[in-house]
This record gives sequence, C-alpha cells and structure tokens, in this order.
Amino acid sequence: MNDLQNQVKGLLNPTREKTWNEQLEEEVCSVFPALSYTQRLTGCLCCMALGFLLSFGSFLRFSKLLHGDATPFAVCFTIGSIIALTGTCFLSGPQSQMKKMCKKTRAGASAMYILSIIGTLGLAFYGGDIKGQAGLLVICVLIQYTAIIWYTLSYIPYARDMVKSCCKSKFCGEEMC
Repeated sequence: MNDLQNQVKGLLNPTREKTWNEQLEEEVCSVFPALSYTQRLTGCLCCMALGFLLSFGSFLRFSKLLHGDATPFAVCFTIGSIIALTGTCFLSGPQSQMKKMCKKTRAGASAMYILSIIGTLGLAFYGGDIKGQAGLLVICVLIQYTAIIWYTLSYIPYARDMVKSCCKSKFCGEEMC
C-alpha cells in the first residue's frame, strides 16, 4: 500500500531538480543546527560586537598607518567589517542576506561597501609606494562606515528619508534645498 501511495504522491506532486543555489543553501543549512530567534539574535549581536571591536581596535594601529605600514590597520579594520556583516546572516541566512543586498534599495550601498573593502585591502597590500596612501585608506574606511550605515537604514521604514531631511536642513538651509 505504501508503494501505491508514494506513486500517487509522485504523480500529484512531481519533484523538480533543485538549482545549484538551492542545493548549496540546503548543504549550508544542514551544517548548522536550527536556532531559536533568541539564539539568532545573540549570534548576530556577538558577531557585530566583535566586528565593531576589531574595526575600532584597528585605530590603535593608526600610527603605523601614518608611518607607512598600512597593512595592520587595513586588515584589522576590514576583518572587523566583514565579521560584523556576517552577523546579519544569523538573522536571515546567507543566501537570503545576499538576495537582500542585491535588492534595488540596497544595491548601491552594498556595492559601495564591497568596493570600499576591496579598495582598502588593495591599498594596504599594494607593494609600491602610493603617495597619500594613509589618506586614501581613511577615505575608504569612511566610505565603508557610510555605506554600512546607509545599508542598515534601509531596513528601518522611513529612516533614510529622515536622514536625508536632517542633512538637508542642517547643511543646505531652507532656502537652498
């Protein structure tokens, strides 16, 4: 009787082949146990705290950056940024997070964030002498912070509009904007 039931189920609900990203997601999810909401939130907050600690701790290496050794600052800062971003995967999963990063409202901030990370590491590991390397790295770091803040604000309803409004009133004045 079970064989007959399975055959009927197969006819009524034909199985389709999974795409490569569905297979990848299934494999990744099978490695991690199911987490409760509290555990997910705790994992996210721990990763973000560790990431921000590493990022802010990189400023202890700022004097090395100013004296020409950019690698310790850039690597520590960038690893901290990546760990902080990885924390968001606890909340929605890695594949879902990547999809969210590519949505129209977040794509610009995501691209700027990723490009600034690449720029930071590229400047740090470039073997040649770059005039103004420290200044360029500071600019990349500022872009990283700005991009991740803008990205994060996209999850809060009307937050970007409020920030735009505050910036307009603060920097432009009523008459100019």
